[in-house]
Amino acid sequence: MKSVMPWVCLIAAGLQGAYANTGVEAYRQGNFAKAAEALSKDSGSDPVIEYYKGRMRLYGYGLLKNNALALKHLTLAAEKGYLPAQNILAHYELLTENNPEKALYWFKKAADSDDLKAQMYCAAAYMFGYGTKPNSSMARRYYIAAAKNNNSIAQYTLAEYFLDSRNAHNRKLGLIWLNKAAEQGNYQALLKQGELYAEGKLVSKNTDEARKLIEEAVKQGSVLALYQMGTLEQQLGNLEKAKEWYTKAAEKNNAFAQIALAKLYLIKDGPFYDPNSGFLWMLKAAQNNAVEAQRELAKMYKDGIGVLPDENLAKEWQEKSKKPKKKTTLEARDEVARWLSNDKSNDFAASGYTLKGIQSPWNNTRALQDNNYNPAPQLAEVTREQLYKPQFVLTNPNDIKISEYYNALASSLNPLAKDKLILPQYPIDKLEAFEPEEPLIPNSPLNTVGFHEIGYYPKPGVSGDFDLMAFMSETEFSPSSSEKTPFERILGKAILGVPDAQFKLGQLYEHGIAVNQNYQKALEFYQLAAEQKDLRAEYNIGLMYLEGKGVERNYQEAESWLKDAAFKGNTMAQYALARIKEQGFHDETGKIVIERDPTESVAMYYIASSNDYGPAQYRLAEILVREKQADVSVAAVKKRNQTIKKLYHGAVQEGVKEASLPLAFFNAMDTNAEKQQEAYAVAKKYAEEGNTEAALLVGLMLDRGVGVAKNPSEAIYWYQKTTMTPVGSFIMGTYLNQGQHISQDVATSKKLLQHSADSGFSYGNLNLAVVKERDGQAFLDELNAARTLGNSTAGLLMADYYLSLGNDPKKMQQARDIYQEFAEKGDKEAQLKLAFMHEEGLGGEVDVTTAQQWYTKASTQGQPVAQYLLGRMYFLGKVDNKPNYEEATHLMKQALTTYSPAAVALGFIHDTVFDNYQLALASYQQATNQNNPIGYYNLGLIYELGKGVPVDFNKAQALYLKAAEKNNAEAMVQLAGLYFNGLNGPRDERTALHWYQKAADLGNREALYQLGLMSETGVAKALDSSAAMRFYQQAADKGNTKAMLALARMYQYGQGITKDNKKAIEIYEQLAKLNNPYAQFQLATFYYDGALGEQQTKKGKELLMKAQKNGYKQAGNVLQWLDAQAEERLSYIEPVNVNQSSEIAGQPVELMYFEAMNEWNRGDEELSRMILNKILQRFPHYTPAKRAYDQLHQNFSPKHFS
Repeated sequence: MKSVMPWVCLIAAGLQGAYANTGVEAYRQGNFAKAAEALSKDSGSDPVIEYYKGRMRLYGYGLLKNNALALKHLTLAAEKGYLPAQNILAHYELLTENNPEKALYWFKKAADSDDLKAQMYCAAAYMFGYGTKPNSSMARRYYIAAAKNNNSIAQYTLAEYFLDSRNAHNRKLGLIWLNKAAEQGNYQALLKQGELYAEGKLVSKNTDEARKLIEEAVKQGSVLALYQMGTLEQQLGNLEKAKEWYTKAAEKNNAFAQIALAKLYLIKDGPFYDPNSGFLWMLKAAQNNAVEAQRELAKMYKDGIGVLPDENLAKEWQEKSKKPKKKTTLEARDEVARWLSNDKSNDFAASGYTLKGIQSPWNNTRALQDNNYNPAPQLAEVTREQLYKPQFVLTNPNDIKISEYYNALASSLNPLAKDKLILPQYPIDKLEAFEPEEPLIPNSPLNTVGFHEIGYYPKPGVSGDFDLMAFMSETEFSPSSSEKTPFERILGKAILGVPDAQFKLGQLYEHGIAVNQNYQKALEFYQLAAEQKDLRAEYNIGLMYLEGKGVERNYQEAESWLKDAAFKGNTMAQYALARIKEQGFHDETGKIVIERDPTESVAMYYIASSNDYGPAQYRLAEILVREKQADVSVAAVKKRNQTIKKLYHGAVQEGVKEASLPLAFFNAMDTNAEKQQEAYAVAKKYAEEGNTEAALLVGLMLDRGVGVAKNPSEAIYWYQKTTMTPVGSFIMGTYLNQGQHISQDVATSKKLLQHSADSGFSYGNLNLAVVKERDGQAFLDELNAARTLGNSTAGLLMADYYLSLGNDPKKMQQARDIYQEFAEKGDKEAQLKLAFMHEEGLGGEVDVTTAQQWYTKASTQGQPVAQYLLGRMYFLGKVDNKPNYEEATHLMKQALTTYSPAAVALGFIHDTVFDNYQLALASYQQATNQNNPIGYYNLGLIYELGKGVPVDFNKAQALYLKAAEKNNAEAMVQLAGLYFNGLNGPRDERTALHWYQKAADLGNREALYQLGLMSETGVAKALDSSAAMRFYQQAADKGNTKAMLALARMYQYGQGITKDNKKAIEIYEQLAKLNNPYAQFQLATFYYDGALGEQQTKKGKELLMKAQKNGYKQAGNVLQWLDAQAEERLSYIEPVNVNQSSEIAGQPVELMYFEAMNEWNRGDEELSRMILNKILQRFPHYTPAKRAYDQLHQNFSPKHFS
C-alpha cells in the first residue's frame, strides 16, 4: 500500500533552500526556542514554515501552546497545498470536531496530492454520502486512484464495477483488478473469485478452486465467507453441510445466511422441514432490515406458515418492506468506516484514521493546557570540539591489528636476496618415472614386456653403438620376451612416437642414466616430444640452450622455448622465466645476457601461482610482502593481504615449508578458531627454535587470547625476545611506559620507542610523540614521520591538533589536506572528518554535496558517526533541499547500537515527525542502554507526559536524575518541577531550587523564569523584586514569553519597580506582533485608555478582535459588551466561569501567590484572579495578593473599555 510521506510533498510555493533557513533548520534540529524566534518573523507565505509554527503552537514547543493559533497556522499551510497540514486538519475535523463536510474538504485536497488514505476516505464519503451527497462518479474517481496506488479494497471495488458491466472488455478489466486484490489476500476478492468459479462465469467452472478460495476467506474470519460456503454446498446438493455453514453465519447475525437457513427449513419435502424454525430465522433477518426477509415474513403471517395467521402483522411487515429508508448521518459514518476497514469495524481507528501526537495519546492533562511551554525532546549535536578533539593517548599494542604488525615486519625485511639461480628440474630419481603411462599405439607388443632392473647400453660385452634394427627385429619376433629392460621398452615406445617416452628418453641421455650421457641425443628426443606438444620437453630444450648442453649457448632461443612452454601452461617454465626476469641471467663471465624485468617477472609469478605452483606462490608472496605501502588505499591493503594469505596457503599445501610461519601470521588474524590454534602451534614451534618473528607472534596471540588462553605475563616473556625488532621494541616500550604487565620503566620505555621509530615503525613514532607531548617536548616531527609512513592514526591526530589551535586558515588547510590524503586511501575516520569540514565550511566554503559523498564512503565502511551525520543531513533536508526521513531512519538504524546519538535521533524522528511514541520509546531506550544523557531526558518526557504510555512520574524522575547528573539542563528543569510540585512524593522546594539554579547557570530560560517567579513570590527564596526582574530579563532575552509578560506586568503596574507604561507597551507590542493574544488584549486596553495620549478605539478594537481570534476568551467577552453598548442594549450578562482554583486552596499562602502570578504570566488573568480571591478569603491581610488583585481587577470588567 502506497504511503505518501511529508518529505516527498512538492509544492509550487515550497521552501527554496530549506537547509539554509535558520529557523527551519533549528526546528528540525529540535532547537524550538531558536526556531520560534526566527520563524515568527515570517510573513506567512511559506507553507512549510506555517506548518512548523502550527506544530510548535499545538505542542507548546518553543512557543506557548495555543490551539487556536495552531489551527490558524496549519490552515494557512494546508491552503497552500502542504500535505501534512491537510492531513492533520482532515483528521481533526473528522474525529475531534465531528464535521464530515470540513473533513472531506481537507481530505480532497490531500487526495489531490496522491495521498492514499485521503483517496480512500473521499471514495467512501462520496459512495455513502457522508459529509456530502452520494455521488458514485466522484467515488469512482477516488477509488480508481487508490486502486492504482495498490489498495486492495479499492481494487476490489473497481473490479465489482467492471464485472457488473455488459461490456466484455470491461469485464476482462474487472477480472484483472479482482486478481490484483485477491493477490493481496482481500477476502471479498477471494469470495468473488470463488463465486465466479462456482458458477463458471468469466472463468471455467471449478468447484474445487471455488472451495479453496472461499476457505481462504473463512480463515480470515469472514462471516460472509461462511454464508458463501453454504451456498456452494447447497449448489452441489450437500444440504447437510450447507445447513452447517448457514447456521454458523446466521448465528453471527448475517442476514443472507438467516434467510437461506429459513428457506432450508421451509422446504416441505426437504430433510430439515421445520416451519417454526424457518419463521424464527426469517424474523431475525427481517429485524436486521433485510427487505427480502420482511416481504417473506409478511407472507408467512398472512398464510400462517410457522406462526398463527395475523393480518395486521402481515400488513405491518409488508409496509415496512416498501418504506424507503432514509440514511442517517451516523449510519453513513458507520458505512464509511466499515468500507475503509474492509467490513471489519465501524471505528475509523481500525483503518488507521486516528488523531496522532498530542491530539490523542498524551495522558498528562497538564501538558494539554494552553499558554504553557511543554518540554520538547532534544536531538544530539555533534560539535567541532567533539569531533576534532586531539586524543594524546598511547596506542595500546592490542588495539593494533596483527595484520599491521605483519605489514611492519614485512616492510622491514631486507630485499629478496639474489641467490644463485637454480631452476627447477623434472624428477628422474624414481624408476617408475620411466614407464610411459599411455602408448601411442594400443595393443603394441611392447606393452606386454615385463619390467626388470634398469639396464645400460651398450650391454656389457657388446661393442659398438646401439643397433636400432636389431632391437626392432628382436622385439618384433620376440613379443613375449621377458628379458627386455625398461630402457628397451621406453626406446621402443619412443620410436613408435609416444611423446612421454621420447621425453623420458631425452632425460636418460641428458643425465646419463641407463645410457652414456649424450646431450645431442637428449636434445633430439626432446625435440621429437616437443613436436607433439610435450611442454616438459619444450622447457628442457630451453634449459639446454640456456646452459649450452649439446648446443651452443643461445639465450634468445632459450627464452623463446621457455616462453612458449610458459604461455602454453607449463608451470615450471613460468616459474623459471619469473626467476630469470627477477634477477636477470648472467653468462659464465658474469655478463648480463638476459635483462631484469620485474614487471614481467611478477606477471609470470602470478601465472604460475594461479596454476598452484608452490615455489611461485611463495616467491610472489615474499615479493608482495616487501612492497612499500604508504600510498596504498585501505581497500587495496586489505585485498593485497588476502592475496598474500592465499599465496602462502597455496605454497604450504604444495609442500613449501618456508611459507608456514608467514601463513601463521595470517591464520592468527582469521576468525576461525581452528586456524588460530594451528597458527599458534606453528609459531610456538618456530619460536622455540629461536625465530624472532615467531616469538613476536606467540606474544601477540598470548596477549590477546587468540588461539590460546590469554596470558599477558607469558606474552611479555616472548616480547622480550623481540626488542631488537621495530615491533617488539614498540610493544615493550609502550608496556614499560604504562607499567602494564611489567614494572614501569619510563627511561627504558623512551629508548625502546625511539628504537622502534628509528627503525621505521610508524606506531613507534606515534607513541613517542604522545610521550613527548605529555612531557612538554616538541612532538609534531614524530607525528609527521608516522603520517609519512602511512599511519592514519598519527595523521588524524596531527590534523585534529591543527584544528584545535583555532581558526588559523593555514592550519585548517593543513588539517583538511591531511584528512583528504587519508580519505582518498579509504580511511573511514578521515572520510568522516573531511566530510564534516565540508558540511560546516571549516577551512573553506560549505559544500554539502562533497560532504555527502565523503559521509557516504565512510558510512559504507560502517563508521557509525558518519552514518549518523549522513542521516542527519537527510533528516535536515540538506540533500535535495527537502527532508528524506526514510533514508535518515535507515542510516540511523545502522548506527544506533554503536553510536547512541543515532538512537536518540531515530527516537526524535519517531517522536516529533511521525508521532509514533512506541518506536520513539524503543529508540530512546536503546540510547539509555548506552548511557546517553539526552536519551535519558527524552525517555523521561515520554513517561512524564504520558506519550502513548501511562504517566509514570517515578520512571521519569529516575531518568531525569541520570540525565541531570550528566549536566543536561533540560532534565534539571523537569526534575526540579517534579520536586517542586510534589508529583512523585512530598513537595521539596529546596531540592527543586537546587536544580533550577544549576539549570539557570547553564543558561536554561525556563529555569531562569522559575527563579524569577520564586524571587517575586518568596517561594523557596526570599522575596526580592530586583532579583525577580534580573531573572525575568535573562529569561526574556532568551525568548521566554512568560518572562516577557511578567516584565510587562511589573512595568505596567509598578510591581516592585517604578511604573513605566512605555516599557510595558514596548514588550506587549513585541509579543503582539508574534500573535500573543494576551499581549494584544493588554495593548487594546492601553489604546482604549489613551495611556500614551488620546484614545484609539479603532486600533483597540482591531487588537481585541485579533486576541479573540487567537484564543483569548476575555477579548471575546469585551467585544460582546462593546457590541451591546453600540446597539444600546439594556444589559450585558458576563459569562460565569467555573472556579478552577479549588485544587490549590489548601496550600500555603506563598505557594498560592506563586500559582496566581504564574497564571497571570501565562496570560490567564481569569484563573489568576480566582486564586488571588481565595488568598484574600483565607489571608485577608496578605498585602502582595491584595495589591495584585486590585491591579488585576482594573481589567476585569468590560466596562473598562467604555
